[in-house]
Amino acid sequence: MYILGLTLGHTATASLLKDGKIIRCVSEERFARVKNKCGFPKQSIDWILKDCGLKISDLDKVVITNDAFFSENYGFTQRFLMDYTQSKFFRKLKARLGYRYPKLFDRYYSNKEKKIISDQKSNSEDVIERVSKILEIPRERIYTVGHHKAHALSTCFNLPQNKESLIFTLDGEGPEGLCATVSVYNGKDLNTISQTKKTASLGYLYAIATIYLGMKPLEHEFKVMGLAPYAKKDKVDELFEKKFKGLLRINDELEFESKFNLVFSDVFFDKELKFVRFDNIAGAVQKLTEEITSEWIKKSIGKTNINNIALSGGVFMNVKANQKIAEMPEVNEIFIMPSCGDEANAIGACFYGYKKFCDEKELKFEPKPITDLYLGPKYDNDYIENLIAEKNLNEKYKIKKIKEINKEVAKLLARGNIVARCSGKSEWGARALGNRSILANAADKDTIRILNETIKDRDFWMPFTPSILDKYEKKYIKNPKKLFAPYMVVTFDSTDLAKKDIPAAMHPYDQTVRPQIVTKKYNPDYYEIIEEYSKLSGFGGILNTSFNLHGEPNVLNPEDALHTVENSDLKYLVMGNYLFEKKI
Repeated sequence: MYILGLTLGHTATASLLKDGKIIRCVSEERFARVKNKCGFPKQSIDWILKDCGLKISDLDKVVITNDAFFSENYGFTQRFLMDYTQSKFFRKLKARLGYRYPKLFDRYYSNKEKKIISDQKSNSEDVIERVSKILEIPRERIYTVGHHKAHALSTCFNLPQNKESLIFTLDGEGPEGLCATVSVYNGKDLNTISQTKKTASLGYLYAIATIYLGMKPLEHEFKVMGLAPYAKKDKVDELFEKKFKGLLRINDELEFESKFNLVFSDVFFDKELKFVRFDNIAGAVQKLTEEITSEWIKKSIGKTNINNIALSGGVFMNVKANQKIAEMPEVNEIFIMPSCGDEANAIGACFYGYKKFCDEKELKFEPKPITDLYLGPKYDNDYIENLIAEKNLNEKYKIKKIKEINKEVAKLLARGNIVARCSGKSEWGARALGNRSILANAADKDTIRILNETIKDRDFWMPFTPSILDKYEKKYIKNPKKLFAPYMVVTFDSTDLAKKDIPAAMHPYDQTVRPQIVTKKYNPDYYEIIEEYSKLSGFGGILNTSFNLHGEPNVLNPEDALHTVENSDLKYLVMGNYLFEKKI
């Protein structure tokens, strides 16, 4: 049984389920080399079918999310951005900042483009017809699933089948005009008990705060989150009490309610927050996010008496809010969907199709948990050898084929070198998990400066993150509920030993860590690198950051890796069993 799930909107993605298990998942941005690429994920579909040796006719169902746009160049995010080009606030912001930061406004559109976007609106039948023609598959095999339902279902692979779970979805807005849902999942059926309209969208409020602070909405919210801890607590509390408290509340129906339409909260920022320090604004928005989501979940647990929860939707990419939720005494068990933005909806679409297929054929319904996220392409030594010969790479690099390559990488890291790694299957989602990563010694704080000057060009306040061996987890993070943490979706308070051993891979101010706990079962090669490094250095974790140039998607293939190395000051690159060293 094969089910293909597709996200056609923001961060277009394709996912394949075989007999109840997700076996492939990749986002179009990796192939197209355009961050958060929207539209139809044609290259992703082509790769999945080729890699699995399948034809379109082998697919039992294709399930697509009901995102409102179907253009290669414009998507739901673009409509959100377009709306703000019309606002008085946006025009004032562009007048203030446009001459200094022209690239900040390069995603906003002309009148001609606005007409193109308007013409891209499609209903479900339109989209089914177009998918049917593109894929050359009968219409009766194609289904649609709601945006927030797909978010909720994406978590269900990893939820218990023998007891009830509460699923929360939260984002800016889905095509249905909803920004939040609460559902009960009983191991078989999903029952939505609460829905919030976009007018009370916490996601939009955070996105507009991101614009107000001079960053890209629906992309740079994580920078606002990273900035928030630097603000003085008393100043944040004062601003929160005066301006933010009460902007949102949770009613008895478990819906968000707001004082005014938050889709247009730019007016609030422009009127109420003039001349307020940028870090205090970030701190207050983050405080509101943490408090209102915690209140929502507490009330929902109280009303349903269900203590096992799951989270999905773009707002739950906020790892600091996730920490507050996970620490709540009311929460017994928690599953946070890895990379839970719209890219996760392709996985939810697969779940929807699998359940429908089982019901129709009266088959046993047995969804398999998602474990590791290494669901994309891999490139073997033969591919790399051919690339070396084809591009005559020996002229630019000292190239060695090394049998025990993982031990060699560990030695380089222990000596303080930075190593880019493009080996094994690529990771699905927003987090680099070792196979398409830049690795470095986390014991030396100077690593942060070197990384930023070498390649990352990150905002000075943003933290890096660690990959920690599972046997060192208790030594480095405070995790009283023993949360499973291999996906970098939640922060933890660090231990005193972590502050000594891995200071370059934690938030510089509040000293929390967003770890990838590495197990041998999920990634034996990456585990061996860190284990060998530990033997040489005495430290059980390394710094791990995404392997990309600033503003580009993470690398996918060896060509992308070489492009990134050649356009940065990176010196060492590992691909398969090959070590590349730039010739000086």
